[in-house]
Amino acid sequence: MPVASLHEKLYFPGNKESQHVMDVFRRFAHYVKPYWMHIALVLLCTALFVVFSASAYWLGASFLQALFSGELVAAASPPSITDPNAWLKFQTHHLLTGTSQQETLFRAALAIVIAFVLKNLFSYLQLYFFSFVEQKVIKDLRDDLFDKLLHLDLAFFQRKRRGDLISNVLNDVEDLNQALNKSFTKSIRDPFNALLLFILLLVVSPKLTLAALLVVPAVGWTVLMLGRSIKRYAVHVQEAISSVTTHLQESLGGIRVVKAFAGETFENRRFQKLTQSHYQYAFGREQLKRLVIPLNEIVGVLIISGLLFVGGDMVLVQRSMNSEDFIRFLVLLFALLNPIMSLGNLFANIRHAEASGGRVFRVLDEPVRLSQPDNAAIPKQFQERFEVRNVSFRYQEDLPSVIESVAFTIHLGERLAIVGSSGSGKSTLLNLLPRFYDVTDGEILLDGTDIRELDLAGYRNLFGIVTQQVILFHDTIFANIAYGNPSASREAVIEAAKAAFADEFISKLPEGYDTIVGEQGSLLSGGQRQRISIARAFLRKPDIILLDEASSALDPEAAAQVEAALERLTAGRTVISVTHRINTVEHFERILVLKDGRLIGDGPHRELIQTCEPYRNLAMTQSVA
Repeated sequence: MPVASLHEKLYFPGNKESQHVMDVFRRFAHYVKPYWMHIALVLLCTALFVVFSASAYWLGASFLQALFSGELVAAASPPSITDPNAWLKFQTHHLLTGTSQQETLFRAALAIVIAFVLKNLFSYLQLYFFSFVEQKVIKDLRDDLFDKLLHLDLAFFQRKRRGDLISNVLNDVEDLNQALNKSFTKSIRDPFNALLLFILLLVVSPKLTLAALLVVPAVGWTVLMLGRSIKRYAVHVQEAISSVTTHLQESLGGIRVVKAFAGETFENRRFQKLTQSHYQYAFGREQLKRLVIPLNEIVGVLIISGLLFVGGDMVLVQRSMNSEDFIRFLVLLFALLNPIMSLGNLFANIRHAEASGGRVFRVLDEPVRLSQPDNAAIPKQFQERFEVRNVSFRYQEDLPSVIESVAFTIHLGERLAIVGSSGSGKSTLLNLLPRFYDVTDGEILLDGTDIRELDLAGYRNLFGIVTQQVILFHDTIFANIAYGNPSASREAVIEAAKAAFADEFISKLPEGYDTIVGEQGSLLSGGQRQRISIARAFLRKPDIILLDEASSALDPEAAAQVEAALERLTAGRTVISVTHRINTVEHFERILVLKDGRLIGDGPHRELIQTCEPYRNLAMTQSVA
């Protein structure tokens, strides 16, 4: 970022923004609170680190005095505590002075070594205990994010890119934790360290110390000027890495299409464009962050140079300050620069944390629309009837309804088909039944009870779902069949596979049921994946079977195998099947016909052929094809 444009882009944060920063800290503190004992140890180690750090610098001045003058002159008796500089020097000289110059130098050097060893020991312990908290907080945040994502309705995932959500769980949590943990340690250690060093400077020379206060507003002005832009760049960086993640996921997930259409060059250019955008924002952010320390140091050195001149005049000309005090003042002043420079980075970290925290907590604050009462009843089985009463549904308030005033009833053991042209709302209606979404208007009842009053997990356990797009996990065939029933025995899994006509091909695989199916089941054919899905439904022993174009994407031979497995699965059960292939549902007791989200026909096949023109046209089109 050009320096000339820096002033055009920087401005001071307002109260609203500061409030947002505090909200991020407050939310983050909730995750730190369970580890308060470790935090207490961090604070103790921090205090000891600061004490021994200041002691090392104080003793360093005494060593230099002993080195150049050959001795440390101590008063005959302790001075009054009202003169803290004289009192501290007396205690130091009394501790370090030996019977000879060599012994005095040895004692001074040994004291410095001990102070630095203890300083670094407690610095390590501070980082050790805080690293434990840091990694625990990362785990807890990611666990909560993943849990929240699992409980959000499907509409949320249709609005969001998966790459953004993956970036939230991985990148944003890491960035938030890193930024806030660095801020936490700096916000405790550095102010305490700076305060103690400042008090010692006041003890040595109040006049020079008050002059040194000029450093603080100069540094503060620089930090405030940079902070806002660092936050803005951090937001852009996180959005850019989300885009990179999304593109990477889509390209690899659709690698077959990429290769089929020779899209390697095109995808590579798109990826390079996204990584270039990320590079520009990341580089701009790092430019600003790297400016904090050098600008602070330049300002600080200019002021300290003035103090050197003033202090030198006090020692050499005015004789109002002795050389040991001036040496000690310089040592402490240069030691003070480190925590002050570090505090400059603190504000950069806070801005970074604010950007990351905003993205993390926005997901955690996303309302769970599929709520249920605390005393929700757990349905044991489907007993009598399933009712859809004047149901309407839209994905967002500003979008038109996809389902409009649909009503029907299905009784225990009945087989119901839902047909219609593409985009008529068939799959959306089917997704409302297991409550993947909540209806916008109307209600759905199971045996007379609104499904929103039922325990969601218990209610969904009544359903077995087989869809056109089979979802298998990168795990064994056994694990995929047993998904949702992890306690199932191997015998039960094999029995379910046999019922789905899947055992024959599974047994021929090198690892049998322990064969890894690959991502999305990529190592299996479409028919094999579908039969594993049916076996999964068999194992669950559901009361209601939902079928969504279960065999429409398969070749005739595979479709025939799947249809045979489905026939066995649905025997004696209540079935609701969505399809555009009328020949597969002609024998169903009832068929619902949808058009533009509205129910325009309800009856058996023969009746609809006579009374429902859209259905008749659809049937005739397919028979001709």
